[in-house]
Amino acid sequence: MKILSIPMGEETECRLDTACKCLDLPKPSKADWFEMSEEEIQETSALFKSLSDPNRIRIIEMLSKDSLYVCIIQHLLDGIKYSKLSYHLDILKKEGLVDSERQRNFVLYFLTPMGKRLSVDILSIKK
Repeated sequence: MKILSIPMGEETECRLDTACKCLDLPKPSKADWFEMSEEEIQETSALFKSLSDPNRIRIIEMLSKDSLYVCIIQHLLDGIKYSKLSYHLDILKKEGLVDSERQRNFVLYFLTPMGKRLSVDILSIKK
């Protein structure tokens, strides 16, 4: 097996050209490796960031079973401070995973269609 040694000080393109020439490979094209646009990548990254907190995963799981009033969500999350719960719900709402509606003096939260699809995927990971 031939080991390719490419000095680290060379520019990336030069190293790539050297590697492709030594290994007899075509130069890779980004179009062949990336199907998502830069905008889609940024949106997907934001979506994953919105799921990066355990409480947000818990909220998605709870809402996958039924719509819940914010006071019930707060209770089920062991009395999380309202300001913190509001922060988490706002992140999920901005990403289009949850929505809410006011019913008299209470706010009811529920999963959006995208949130429902995502909850199925999230819950299937644990299996």
